[in-house]
Amino acid sequence: MTVLAPAPRRGLLLPVDSAWDGRPALLTASGTVSHEELRAAVEDLAGRLPDAAQGRRLVHLPLRPDLAGVTAYLATLQAGHVALVTPDDARTATILDRYRPDVTATGDPEQPFETMSSVPRHLLHPDLALLLSTSGSTGSPKLVRLSHENVQSNAAAIAEALRITELDRAITSLPLHYCFGLSVLHSHLVAGGSVVLHDGSVMDEALWSAVDDLGVSTLAVVPHMVELMESTGALERAHPSLRLLAQAGGRMHPDRVLRTAALGRDQGWELAVMYGQTEATARICVLDPALVADHPDAVGRPVAGTSLYLDTTVPEATDGTGEVVVRGPGVMMGYAEHCDDLALGPMLSELRTGDLGSVGPDGLLRLGGRRSGFVKVMGLRIDVAAVESVLESAGFVACVGGDESGLTVTVEPEAGTTSVETAARARRLAGEASGLGPSAVAAAVVVDLPRLANGKVDRLACAALARGGTAGPDDGTADTGTTLAVSVAGAVADVLGLDAVDLDLSFVQHGGDSLSHVQASVRLEALVGPLPRGWHHRSLGELVELARSRPAAPAGGTAGHARGGAAWSGWRTVETSVLIRAIAVVIICGSHIDLFRILGGAHTLLAVAGFNAARFGLSMPTTGGRWRASARTLIGVAVPTIAVALFGMVTHDRYGWANVALANWVFGDVTYGFRNELWFIDALVASTLTLVAVLSVPAVGRAWLRDPWRVAAAVAVVALVPRFVILHLGEGVLRGIMPTTFWLFAIGAAVAYADTRRRRLLTLAIAVVGGITFFPDDPQRTATVLAGIAALTLLPEVRLPARAVPLISLLASASLYVYLVQFQILGLVPTALGATLVAIAAGCLLWRVADRPVRRLQDLVLPPTR
Repeated sequence: MTVLAPAPRRGLLLPVDSAWDGRPALLTASGTVSHEELRAAVEDLAGRLPDAAQGRRLVHLPLRPDLAGVTAYLATLQAGHVALVTPDDARTATILDRYRPDVTATGDPEQPFETMSSVPRHLLHPDLALLLSTSGSTGSPKLVRLSHENVQSNAAAIAEALRITELDRAITSLPLHYCFGLSVLHSHLVAGGSVVLHDGSVMDEALWSAVDDLGVSTLAVVPHMVELMESTGALERAHPSLRLLAQAGGRMHPDRVLRTAALGRDQGWELAVMYGQTEATARICVLDPALVADHPDAVGRPVAGTSLYLDTTVPEATDGTGEVVVRGPGVMMGYAEHCDDLALGPMLSELRTGDLGSVGPDGLLRLGGRRSGFVKVMGLRIDVAAVESVLESAGFVACVGGDESGLTVTVEPEAGTTSVETAARARRLAGEASGLGPSAVAAAVVVDLPRLANGKVDRLACAALARGGTAGPDDGTADTGTTLAVSVAGAVADVLGLDAVDLDLSFVQHGGDSLSHVQASVRLEALVGPLPRGWHHRSLGELVELARSRPAAPAGGTAGHARGGAAWSGWRTVETSVLIRAIAVVIICGSHIDLFRILGGAHTLLAVAGFNAARFGLSMPTTGGRWRASARTLIGVAVPTIAVALFGMVTHDRYGWANVALANWVFGDVTYGFRNELWFIDALVASTLTLVAVLSVPAVGRAWLRDPWRVAAAVAVVALVPRFVILHLGEGVLRGIMPTTFWLFAIGAAVAYADTRRRRLLTLAIAVVGGITFFPDDPQRTATVLAGIAALTLLPEVRLPARAVPLISLLASASLYVYLVQFQILGLVPTALGATLVAIAAGCLLWRVADRPVRRLQDLVLPPTR
């Protein structure tokens, strides 16, 4: 393999001025790290990376605001390798698949890096230092290539423009994977200042306590954060140490700039308005705080070493405006869209920003929208930024978009008016400002404009909401224009109870889990046709493009799998796991009420639960991500179970506190089955927690990332030990406790990643070993469980009559609730058939009522990991 010459090791971002050695550099919950200590820790960590002289490596850094993450990042740069910085969540999957990093930072102090390849996989240009996602697309494989000079020069220029010194202290109020957030770390370290590593929001009192208690002097914010702080009054309170609020990340309306600056004057701090792009490393212009009050519409002058000019020849230019073109050491090397691009040198001498602006006699840059902000509607060229400005001047918090079919306007509510009145006023103003008239404007009123992780308005989601994102099954027109994309976004938004959907993100990245995927898969299938394997990890945009690439359905509509195919006639494809859930809950309910005797449904569902856990919560690339995603699912299981257990305990002593704790198998009397009706939930919760804990062992977690099937299969084999030992010692309900059923959950996880015929057969062999004697006196029960696992393993999907799909979807979605309420119905209805039907109906009704509130609770406790 050819190896490009390694970049020389340098003190990138780490000042060597000994006068600062004893001063703090990083502050964490566990203590303070001085510049000298940080430099030593970085040098030590750099020495634990492969030698760059033997080939530079691409190092994946799922960067979180903690000491381990920051030191690993700095060590990567120090050692001369290339840092691939991403969020610490599922958004990284597409990037990692595309770029295949050589090394991954683990966050484990004992083994901080995991080497994925013994030899370098890539040719890396000697100047390349850092790869970041473009602003607003943190899950996209399109990356910005930044050089050592880009990083170092822009950090120094920002420090100079904001007058950052060794006395200044920042806090990680923004994600470090976002270029603005990372530039805060860079600029303070190069100036000898310090940074508080804190994982919190400006809505959290803990962040403000850290600001005040630790003496934070500079706070980085985006416009949405300023809106939030204004609504909570956080900036109206005294923060004695704060000297500077630095705003970037999007345009802030001049009225809000003036209000914020006035607050700063009252409280003793200043406001600096800035302009930048990831493609320019971070900052392009800074408006000196002394000029803010007189020029609230400006974004300032270029930072040191940077220059700009206006290209007035672009079609969108008007008198005095043009596209902002930037030159200087901060201009990126270029984009990377494939790992081969990492070997390329600098491709740009200047950066065409896509922003329109003007420069007045005062030398200040004023922005006037994006070149891409122009749309052609009914043959007319419309500046959506100008329309948005009119709405903002009228007091709206608004997002305007559009295409050939018309404008979309999404606004937040107005005090004292109804949503209908607000939407009508917004449509009228937008119609007048654009010259199109209200009939060409679609408007929606939402409590909060949907936003991306970096605080910028999610324009795609706003457009979907404005066009009525809750569209039903496709009517045959979904394959043209943006209607299909809107329908897909609306379906996911409806299933997950979201106000905003980003087509660049997947179902899992939006917070989808095993409890919600049934509805999502059935509704998306109706819109786009058969879903590909692993659809839940593909971006929603990919699913839309997949549907558009398929041929249209025949005139009779019986194909059922053509693009936007026949949703209510012919045949439809359904995931096998969905069908098993629906069938299993019916046979569980019917068997408990003695309508018939088909046992084994609950044990089969444990394998399905493991299958779904592996596909969703356990598919996250980091330990923290797996815990958070699995915890969201467990909240969805635990809340209704606890509610039912408390109801049964209070009303007729059916359950006890051990049931409420979801641990009757530990604290209850499992020998005789007392209060053991909810054993399945106990086993499911304990199995999930056990497998997540096993994968949290660093070595196991790394092996899981490399080959999850091997790990799951090994866990299943190990889990057979307690299954055989315990059942050799006892009988009865011991077949329903976690130690004897965990192997089923692990088998399901292995099935999820059994991607070859050999692996599928080996997985089935393990299942047969565990299951063939599990019910020695009940061969029918054994056959049911093994048949269910075999179907799950060998048949990823099944074709069913389209008319049956809504019923299958309803039963599968409500299966948890049917399982919970069936026991309350047993003695209330005199006939077995009646009791079965009533129990199923009651469970489905309860699911309909409780699903959305429970999902809101999940989002409140643990927001989706995007």
